[in-house]
Amino acid sequence: MVNVQPGVIDSPQEHLDLVCLNASPKHRATLRGALQRLSEEAARLMEQHVASGLTVTIGFGRTFVDTCSAPRRPKALRAMPRFKGDEYDPAEAQADLVMQICSNLKFANHIAGKTLLGGLGGVFEAKAHHQGFIFPGTRGVLGFIDGTANPASEDRPNVVLIGDADPSFRDGSYMAFRKIREDVPAWDKLSLKAQEDAVGRRKVDSAEYPDAPTTSHKKKSDVKLAGREMKIYRRSYPFWSLFESGLLFICYQADLGQYEAIKKSMIGVARGGHDRLEDFYHTVEGGYYFMPPRPKNRGEFIGDFLFR
Repeated sequence: MVNVQPGVIDSPQEHLDLVCLNASPKHRATLRGALQRLSEEAARLMEQHVASGLTVTIGFGRTFVDTCSAPRRPKALRAMPRFKGDEYDPAEAQADLVMQICSNLKFANHIAGKTLLGGLGGVFEAKAHHQGFIFPGTRGVLGFIDGTANPASEDRPNVVLIGDADPSFRDGSYMAFRKIREDVPAWDKLSLKAQEDAVGRRKVDSAEYPDAPTTSHKKKSDVKLAGREMKIYRRSYPFWSLFESGLLFICYQADLGQYEAIKKSMIGVARGGHDRLEDFYHTVEGGYYFMPPRPKNRGEFIGDFLFR
């Protein structure tokens, strides 16, 4: 049985609150206690709101891990690079701590978020808050089904969880997060055929078709390195407001190289040019996070590796 945090390999619930926080310089001496309380409170909330399917998933950014001078550090954790087309500075967007709060009841997310933030007592301060939700039929704001190529539930642990490559952090994972504003007005001007050629799948049922252009998202995101298929588990959520709409792209993988290989293919010019969907993407925030394994022994908590 794997010892993974809830919300990593589970299927997405209906509602997402992604909270990014930075450690307050004034409270460095109390970081350990704050993280221990956070871990305990998250476990209590998930038990209390089990009917809503609440999960709280906690992770840490590279800079924060380095600041804590942890003696053991996840090998693949690094800063997110600035990819071609990004409209933000990754160094400024990266947070110390991320909380992924998901459930099938929006109010459960609200209660969990308020409780967890209150329990931190100012030791960590909120940097950004993103809310997303699953559309009926798991379609995104561009009208296509999202996550069609995801690994089946029984295959997710092999794709997502750290194993023998870094045994000290076995059953942990890495999150890649990107907030993507999508140019829906420009997209809607395309014909159905042009949209399907950009995605590489039929809009009605997400079926792929062999004559899709080599610049379609389907073909540009099919990547092999040294004969090995690069797979990730997408756990993304659309977002929508009066002023912007798009995708809160979240994916999990055992090594961030899996995601980077796919992303570099999407923005690269090989095989006829870049991924056509990139013409409608405006990425404005993002970051990489290490998601530790779930505590299994008395006295352990999420993030205790930072202090031992």
